[in-house]
Amino acid sequence: MVVIQCPHCEEEIELDDDAFGEFQCPHCEGEFEWGEKPKAIVKESVYSEPMSGTKAASHALHGVGGLMLIIGAFTGWIAVVIGDFLSAGPFGMKVSIFGFSATSGWFNFFEDENSVMAIFGITFMILVIIAIVVQIAHLVFRAVIHMEDSGKLEVSLEMAYRSYYYRWHTSLAALICSVAGLIVMEIGLLIGFGEFGFPRPSLFAILLIGVLGGQFYMMNKELANE
Repeated sequence: MVVIQCPHCEEEIELDDDAFGEFQCPHCEGEFEWGEKPKAIVKESVYSEPMSGTKAASHALHGVGGLMLIIGAFTGWIAVVIGDFLSAGPFGMKVSIFGFSATSGWFNFFEDENSVMAIFGITFMILVIIAIVVQIAHLVFRAVIHMEDSGKLEVSLEMAYRSYYYRWHTSLAALICSVAGLIVMEIGLLIGFGEFGFPRPSLFAILLIGVLGGQFYMMNKELANE
């Protein structure tokens, strides 16, 4: 509070420290002006400085990882026999010969009385789906943190905490689920089609695992710099 004197009757008047504008004296009812309009304060953004190379690389790798996982849902991860005669993806197997191809979903193997391959294939499918979901969740968390820090989005304290805390977990989970799915399917193909040759990861699967490993490495570097 600030105590001033009325310019008309010189009686003491109490006003708030940040008061400004026209007032009426409670003693003589005379009107007077007091104070100055406060200047607008521009909030300085956390991202007013250039983004660090580590954070930019982490953003890029996680974005590429998410895109590759979505593409990977419809791409062969493992090939058997020279020339990719037989390939396996998250939703089934594909046979290609002389320009012709045929596909079969994992659930169809139950009908062919090959329940072992069906179980391995469905497990592979579930792990890839989990990897896609947690990767998307990570990208959402990353976007929330960036927009909240830059003042473009207001979120609850709980949401901000979850977005910050679970970045590491979701980045790791996408890598683990993808690697586990690949290993599970390798074992399943060795059991079911080992006589046709050793199943090998496709170039796409190798690149995908490399990107997911790289994004997790950058995630750790990013956290270490914060």
